[in-house]
Amino acid sequence: MNKILLTITIAVSAFLNMKAVNHTIYAGAYYFSPEALTINVGDQVTWINDGGFHDVNADLNSQTGESFNNPESFQSNTTNETGATIYIHTFTIAGTYFYDCSVGSHAAQGMVGMIVVGEIGPELPTIMDIVAESEAHNTLEAAINAAELNVTLDTGGPFTLFAPTDDAFAALPEGTVAGLLENIPALTEILKHHVVGGAVLSTNLNDGDVIETLNGTNLTVTFDGTTYVIDMATVTNANIEASNGVVHVIDMVLIPAEEPELPSIMDIVAESEAHMTLEAAINAAELNETLDGEGTYTLFAPTDEAFAALPEGTVDALLNDIPALTEILLHHVVGSVAMAQNLNDGDVVETLNETNITVSVDGTTYMIDMATVTAADIEASNGVVHVIDMVLIPTNATDITNYNKTEIYMYSLNLLGEKVNINTTGELIFDIYTNGKIVKKINLTK
Repeated sequence: MNKILLTITIAVSAFLNMKAVNHTIYAGAYYFSPEALTINVGDQVTWINDGGFHDVNADLNSQTGESFNNPESFQSNTTNETGATIYIHTFTIAGTYFYDCSVGSHAAQGMVGMIVVGEIGPELPTIMDIVAESEAHNTLEAAINAAELNVTLDTGGPFTLFAPTDDAFAALPEGTVAGLLENIPALTEILKHHVVGGAVLSTNLNDGDVIETLNGTNLTVTFDGTTYVIDMATVTNANIEASNGVVHVIDMVLIPAEEPELPSIMDIVAESEAHMTLEAAINAAELNETLDGEGTYTLFAPTDEAFAALPEGTVDALLNDIPALTEILLHHVVGSVAMAQNLNDGDVVETLNETNITVSVDGTTYMIDMATVTAADIEASNGVVHVIDMVLIPTNATDITNYNKTEIYMYSLNLLGEKVNINTTGELIFDIYTNGKIVKKINLTK
């Protein structure tokens, strides 16, 4: 009898050894990688130190002081030797294990992990299997197949799927599901909004958590102690484990919020109470359509106070000298998007006027030539706006300090007293100014 038992024991041991797999988890600056791991009974896990002081603590939660309530507890020593083995553990009891690094505040900084240990036996179904075998998820199955995400949810992962029921889809406005099945790109975006990378059990979700989906959108977790809500959807059945993740059943379809359409650069200027002079100047120079249309621009936008600081009469004079005004305005525009974080001290940037402006950075303060950026990175549909406290004057522009309210160019006359263009060539003309000054000249060449 003892010989039979010994034979059975050896056979079982050999079977376990045949199935056992060695897994490696790396511990570094506030991380365990992978953070979540699914293994089988008999598998071995080795934690390797990537650098710093770390341990593996599966006994008491370092943040709460309470037991992790793992199927079995373990605690390693601490090591700071890069490349060294921190701990090796062979898991012989099935269940979910939580652990952290108990050194300092490492756990609070995010150094936590989870290992799901499954019994050796029939394999868990995949996420797609769970959906396909559920009588309450026929619409979801059809949608996943239509969007060709079935292979991903059957072989990829690990993932967490928040799975709306048929009733949840039926609650959408009439015709919505049929419309989505005919608009595969939109359907795909909505489905990806229900999937999170990694296996996230409900026990790892906390009230106020914001989790990112495969669509790059966010879901917000609400937890009142017993009920989990994802955005506005209630989790009615949590932690359905799959071979490639976990499924949580929810009672509402999650619709990603549409991002509001950004205003154009011209819209930003027109809607600003501090840029009325700039708006008038842009309109006078007929640059409003450019800054309202397609393209990618950066506008350094002087405030009304910046224009008011110019010599008296300058603004009026420029509004009467559209070529000079246009040159100055184009000197404030760059033909690409230049966010503040991409501007470096000493950068020289070319404007649409083919002039240069120089960037100075002192800590968090940005200056463009002599102007200080007082509000940065106002995003627009066609670029970005930075508010500045001074008007930028190109070196090749008319010297605006010569403008004053008593001497402003009005018009030009020929010998017959007829108004002509100031640039008329080949005849004697007279430039008339508001203070009565008359300049007699003849332009021989253009």
